[in-house]
Amino acid sequence: MTYAIYTHPENQTPDELWSAVAIGVFLIGLMVLGIAMQYVRWSVEGETIIYHRLFKNKTIPISGLAGFGQMIVSVMVMPFQHVDLYDHELNHVARLPVSFKDWPKAEAWLAGRLRYVVNDGSHILPKYRFADTPKH
Repeated sequence: MTYAIYTHPENQTPDELWSAVAIGVFLIGLMVLGIAMQYVRWSVEGETIIYHRLFKNKTIPISGLAGFGQMIVSVMVMPFQHVDLYDHELNHVARLPVSFKDWPKAEAWLAGRLRYVVNDGSHILPKYRFADTPKH
C-alpha cells in the first residue's frame, strides 16, 4: 500500500490517502506501545522504588506504602506476573511487572518492609484487606 501510494500518488483518491495516513499513524502507535511495554522496569534505590517507563519515571517512597499483593494475568496462555502496591488506606498505587524468576527476591524484599494485601472479592469488585487482619 505504501509502495503504491509512493509510486502512483496521482491514482489515489483523497479517501485512500487519508486511509493510508490513518493506518500509518495506527501502526506507528502500535510500534511505540510495543517499545514502551518492553522498556518498563523498576528498581530499588535505598528506601525508594523507581518505576522506569519509556517517557517518564515514577518515584514511589516506601514510607507512603503499606502493603503489596501478587497478581498473575494470563494472556493467550502466557502468564504475566505483577506486584500491586497499596497505600495505608488500601488504595492502589502502582502495578509493577516481575518475572517469575525474580519473584522470590522481590517478595522477600517487599515482605521485609510491607504487609501482604489479600483480595477477598474479585477483580471487578475488590475487597482488599491486610493478610494479618480478620475478615469482616
